[in-house]
Amino acid sequence: MKKIVLLAVAVALVAMAGWLPVKPRDVADLLPVEVLVLSERDGLLYLDGGNDLAGQGRTWAEAVEDLTETAPGVAFFDTVAHIVLCGDTLTHLDQVLNDRALRPAARIYLGQGNVEADSAAPYLATHQGDKTLQDLQAAWLEERTVTLPPLTETDGRYRLSNDG
Repeated sequence: MKKIVLLAVAVALVAMAGWLPVKPRDVADLLPVEVLVLSERDGLLYLDGGNDLAGQGRTWAEAVEDLTETAPGVAFFDTVAHIVLCGDTLTHLDQVLNDRALRPAARIYLGQGNVEADSAAPYLATHQGDKTLQDLQAAWLEERTVTLPPLTETDGRYRLSNDG
C-alpha cells in the first residue's frame, strides 16, 4: 500500500512539474462539430461535419479518422448534438453506437433527401428529434426495435417528424 501511495505522489509531482508528454492545445484550434451527416456512395461512407469538415472510409471509424486527419484544426466531437444517417447507412448503426467519442445525449435521425450538416444545423437547433444515441444504445442491448425520426430535406428546406 505504501508503494502505491508513493507512486501516486511521484506521478502527481511529475505531472505538476510538466514532465509528462502532454500536448497543449490552443482553444482557437478547436473545431466544434454540431451535426454529423453520414451517407454512402459507391461502397464508401461519407461523413459531413459542416464547416468544411468531411471524411470518408469503408467504416464509421475510418470516416471519423479521415475527418480528424484532414481537419484544418482539431475536430472536437464533444459538441455533437445531432447525427443524421442517410440512405443505407443504417447498416453501420452498430459502429455509431459503439463510438465512445459521441455524446449519449446526441439526437439521431434518419435522413431523407440531400441533408447537409451546415444547412441542417440551424433547423435542428430549434427542431429536435425525440431519439438519442443513449436511447438507441439501450434498445440495442435490450434487442428492441426503435424507429428513428425522419429528417427530410426538400429544395433546401427541412422537416422533422417525431411520429416514428
